[in-house]
Amino acid sequence: MRLPGLVGSLACVCLISCGSAGSRRDGSPEALSPRVKRDLAGELETMAAGWDGMHRGKARDRRLAEERYEAALAGFLKTWTKAQNPHDWQNAQIFDPVGRDGGYVVEFDRPNPRQRGASPLEYDDFIMPRSVVPHSGDTEAVRAGMGVPLVGHIKRTEAVRAEMPFLPPKGGNFTLTATMHFAEKAADGTRRCHLRLHNTLNTDTVEAPGGERQLAADFTAPKHLALSRRAFGLLSLQGLLYPEKALGDCQLYRMDEYDPNRIPVVFVHGLMSDPHIWLNVVNAICADKMLRKKYQPWYFLYPTAMGVPQASAMLRQSLEAARNHFDPDHNDPGMNRMVLVGHSMGGLLSRMQVTDSGSHLWDNIFTKPPQKMNVSEKARQSLTTALFVKPLPYVSRTVFIATPHRGSTIASLNIVRRLTSLIRIPLDSLTMANEILYGNTDALSPQITKWGVFSFVSIGMLSEQHPFLQGLNKTAPAASHHSIIGDRGRSGPREQSSDGVVPYWSSHLETAKSEQMVPHGHGCVEDREVVQEVVRVLREHLDSRDR
Repeated sequence: MRLPGLVGSLACVCLISCGSAGSRRDGSPEALSPRVKRDLAGELETMAAGWDGMHRGKARDRRLAEERYEAALAGFLKTWTKAQNPHDWQNAQIFDPVGRDGGYVVEFDRPNPRQRGASPLEYDDFIMPRSVVPHSGDTEAVRAGMGVPLVGHIKRTEAVRAEMPFLPPKGGNFTLTATMHFAEKAADGTRRCHLRLHNTLNTDTVEAPGGERQLAADFTAPKHLALSRRAFGLLSLQGLLYPEKALGDCQLYRMDEYDPNRIPVVFVHGLMSDPHIWLNVVNAICADKMLRKKYQPWYFLYPTAMGVPQASAMLRQSLEAARNHFDPDHNDPGMNRMVLVGHSMGGLLSRMQVTDSGSHLWDNIFTKPPQKMNVSEKARQSLTTALFVKPLPYVSRTVFIATPHRGSTIASLNIVRRLTSLIRIPLDSLTMANEILYGNTDALSPQITKWGVFSFVSIGMLSEQHPFLQGLNKTAPAASHHSIIGDRGRSGPREQSSDGVVPYWSSHLETAKSEQMVPHGHGCVEDREVVQEVVRVLREHLDSRDR
């Protein structure tokens, strides 16, 4: 849940695209015109001189040589990508500078399933971060060093989706740094050079003239592309009012190449929201060298009109699918220490993944057991899957941010109930609700009977009067958990505080390993104190082995 206007605007990232993300240009190797090849040869000439000068002369001269090398490399990549999609580049192509005997033979790695992301042939576009103009409070993550930081973009086509099912809806944006390594000139005057793409999330240094050097990196630009408001458009509103239209994109998404040793930290947004709210905390993870090497950020996207049990079942199904896809033997050290971070309703979805419900959820909603309900087998299966849950063994920690564990009085207001009439409930969900309501009048709790269909949509289920939440609170989360709670910076007893939407008595859990109060309202996810607390918990998780 959130109030409009509480979440500040995100940073504005100004990016130069070498082409345009996901665009398709003439892909044949012959598409390079003589003029383009001359331009590329000129950049290679300048680049080679810079490479040779990086280990000669005084420190100032070496520094200037490196600057010329990197400027030429950036120009080379921009020019070639503008002329051809990287996946159509021709390996070992020769570029002949004007007025020089012998040319430059540019080589690069071929795609390798064991080392994904190292070949230009895997990408549709290269995007070069030119400048980042952060909004006040936004977190940046950049590193000085050698090379040219890039964003490698992969368009999400149907073929790519089949091969990479957890690539984000707008395609993947991967954190890379390019270097060009030059061999000595051959007897015939040619000079071989090797274009290398480094995954700077797990690579810090590179061999260069004069010895090993730190790699330059821009961790912010890929995450801005992945988590900007623009990346999700109107999905937050669509997911609330027209959930059926958003169901096709409802799943878990990764933002980096999967690493079996890095721990997935899964971010789950709240009502009428989307994953853009997680940009600051994701950037904070990337800015921290230790966290960057130990965690891989993922996010779950879902239509927030769906009832909490249904949406929780979708998250569970997607988590299981991701685990079976990336870790079919269920023995990856990172996957088996997963962390969930949920805001508001997303916190309830996260809690459901670490809950042993027994029959509490069912018994609080229905007075008859599943087999005696007058519903179709499809509805019965859907209901039991959503309401009888066990803790996922690989989720070992959760963080609840402004989570209404016991609901909110706002969700019970008559005006809120009237506004929910604007929601276009998916046909399958509406059919199941009607089966329950009209075929089982003697098997429903009084609140379900009173509210009707409203009791099956998310807003209704977030009411403090809803029997689902009453059942949920009969059992504690089975994994280690932490609470971050807003009080808007107001003085007074903690027990009487509120973030403006969710009161303290609803967010508080006696069983939490830690509870951090922050002086912000309900939409606090992007604020500094919240980011710092999530980072603290993630560090603590690295030193702990408990659930």
